[in-house]
Amino acid sequence: MRWWKNEAGSKALQAAAARPQLTIIAIILSLWAAYAAGAFLAPLSLAIFILAFAWPVQQRLSSVMPAPLAITLTLIGIVAVIIGLSSSTIWAFNTIWRLISDNATYYQELYRNAAAWLEENGIGIAGIWADTVSVPWLLRLAQQAVTRMAQTMTFWLVVLAYVMVGLIEISRARRVVERLPHGQVSAHILTACRETARRWRIYIAVRTLISLMTGILIAIFLMISGVPYALEWGVMGFVLNFIPFIGPLIATIVPSLFVLAQFLDPSFAIFVFFSLMVLQFLFGNYIEPWISGDALSMSPFVVLISIFLWTFLWGAYGTFIGVPIAIAVATFAAPSRSMGWISQLMGGPPAQVEIADPQPQTSAE
Repeated sequence: MRWWKNEAGSKALQAAAARPQLTIIAIILSLWAAYAAGAFLAPLSLAIFILAFAWPVQQRLSSVMPAPLAITLTLIGIVAVIIGLSSSTIWAFNTIWRLISDNATYYQELYRNAAAWLEENGIGIAGIWADTVSVPWLLRLAQQAVTRMAQTMTFWLVVLAYVMVGLIEISRARRVVERLPHGQVSAHILTACRETARRWRIYIAVRTLISLMTGILIAIFLMISGVPYALEWGVMGFVLNFIPFIGPLIATIVPSLFVLAQFLDPSFAIFVFFSLMVLQFLFGNYIEPWISGDALSMSPFVVLISIFLWTFLWGAYGTFIGVPIAIAVATFAAPSRSMGWISQLMGGPPAQVEIADPQPQTSAE
């Protein structure tokens, strides 16, 4: 009998040891499925993300008015926010784009002079690079990006359709989950959903506040420094700061290059670059962690990997949604016996379910 118990315990230990490998295989298959079904899952993920903010608003409105009217007003508010952010972003980028396109010949000449200076100082530029990367090439690349942005109307219509259905069905979906035969599973799903939504709201609130403060300070600094289009650069800084790491880097380098091309003063461009870099460093490494506290305990390395991973899977949209997806994965994995290690590796809270230590095997009598 003891021999049989020891064999059963050994099989249980082997099964427990195989769980991480099976989890990794499941993650790889899930990422492949996300890439293959991106046209369907990308707008669905954004709709779920929006519902985390829209659902509490609808609940409060439903307490003072009929549910259909509350849903309608919530959708109108979502559309108003989307139009406001999109309009300000397009205005800022279009102004800078118009300036660059109107002076394409001037910037092309600056590029050639810079390439020649580098060649004279022993910094060779490969022929392919010199022939490929030029101001006209950058203009065509930017034009393609603008065209792609114009094609996102269908994407947003699908997102709004998902949001509308979600606002109608979310109460029924919660009741369905509550009636699942396994009470522990339903409790885990509901708790994880509430915690994920809470962390998403904190994440966006913190990023909005930090981005707004950064954008205002960028505009004020550039305005005092006499840099043209300071307000537009501030709006661009506000928008780009919603993308961790990459956004602030772009919001620092691009204005500095513009200052260098506009004033032809390397010392002034370096001053602008380091000033913006110090500003981004203070907000990103001190002020933002102080505001968010432990609510968004995510490893910076995991955040960076999430951005690059979901950018590879879903393009520019993945750059924005990568961090919220990482937050959701860490939150759902935290209470799980088999996946709690994923949350801990991502910098999230430790697993709430403790795994009992295996009993030492005894020899059969």
